[in-house]
Amino acid sequence: MDNAEVILSSRTELCQQMPVLAANTEEEGGCGVTGFICSIPVTGKNIFEPSLQMHNRGNGKGGGIGAVGFIPEALGVSRQVLDEDYMVHIALLDTGVADELEGTFIEPYFKIDKSEKLATLDDHRSIGLDVRPPDVMRYFVRVKDEVLDKFIASNRLAGLGRRDAEDEFVYQNSFKINKRYYASLGEKRAFVMSHGRNMMILKIVGYAENVVRYYKLDDFKAHAWLAHQRYPTRGRVWHPGGCHPFSALNEALVHNGDFANYQSVLEYLKQRNYHPCF
Repeated sequence: MDNAEVILSSRTELCQQMPVLAANTEEEGGCGVTGFICSIPVTGKNIFEPSLQMHNRGNGKGGGIGAVGFIPEALGVSRQVLDEDYMVHIALLDTGVADELEGTFIEPYFKIDKSEKLATLDDHRSIGLDVRPPDVMRYFVRVKDEVLDKFIASNRLAGLGRRDAEDEFVYQNSFKINKRYYASLGEKRAFVMSHGRNMMILKIVGYAENVVRYYKLDDFKAHAWLAHQRYPTRGRVWHPGGCHPFSALNEALVHNGDFANYQSVLEYLKQRNYHPCF
């Protein structure tokens, strides 16, 4: 035998002495991912059913839904507002910060065309959820002209294009919200679920199909739907911040598998001035 076989053979008795651990079915298998795009807007019922079929791929610790391409009637806004405004969805893990957050990070910088709290079921336990999902505020906003002018000048972004500069302002503002109310505190109080145009992300500690139930999306229409079952990729399992889908600006991402090289990716991103808050 070569050296490797000799060493492996010598470890046989060690392995045989190890107790056989009971299998935990919640830790078996991989993620459940589904999504589709349709030429006509379809209701949340159409993502509910495939999410339910993936129930066995989840474990109740992380479920999320993404939707893109709404119709104005579903949201009570004009087509122009829907196409041009940013839909900022802010999850309130602590509703006590709502006024402070809005007064600090929304009202001073944005022209608000509409704001509303998303409708929910009265009792999360009625659909089997142990952790109450966060209240979510939705804002239809554009950056105020004077705010954007100052941002462009102070960051030397004149060559970027005004709309691209506005995208960057929205991104940086959301980063500041997450840093203040999520990343910098032991107690997580609020975070930005999504902030793209004509796009929404909602996530809970639970199963993806219960996002549809809890936030009453059965008859809510969109052209594209995305769902994910299972763990948060990184972070705690008692709040939904680290669950999929992840949001950039006008993108939503889910992935199937463990984020094993998290630390190396984090270092790579930090060198390029990206720093995840989750």
